[in-house]
Amino acid sequence: MTDKKEILAITEKYGSDYARFSKEATRKEFKTVLKWVADEANRKQRELVGLKSE
Repeated sequence: MTDKKEILAITEKYGSDYARFSKEATRKEFKTVLKWVADEANRKQRELVGLKSE
């Protein structure tokens, strides 16, 4: 799983502007951040329905 520190470093680099991030980020940065967002959303959904995360 991706380290949260790595994600924070990437997002700080582009600020809170998604348009700037999507235009200027490298493919690897873009994929890494979106994968982390999807993983976090899935984790929170599992938590809401009472399933333990592995």
